[in-house]
Amino acid sequence: MEPVFEVIKLAVLLFMEVLGYAMLIRAVLSIFGSEESRLMVVCYAVSEPVVAPVRNMLDRVPGIRDIGIDFSFMATYLLLEIVRLLLLSFA
Repeated sequence: MEPVFEVIKLAVLLFMEVLGYAMLIRAVLSIFGSEESRLMVVCYAVSEPVVAPVRNMLDRVPGIRDIGIDFSFMATYLLLEIVRLLLLSFA
């Protein structure tokens, strides 16, 4: 495999790992912490640009929109894991 592709792959995997941790911390802080803490603001700023498009797509689905539960967070995390596994399969 070419070194350039390997570097790009590792950079994307690192970004996805940081994003996953930011999403996890954001979820925990939204339940137990203050939404105005600096850590929450940082996690929100890192994760929301990725979660928002998924939320917009899911809002177009009538059955999901009417439930009243935000599934975009779980769907984003699942998509990130699928992409991560696909990247790891390219050895």
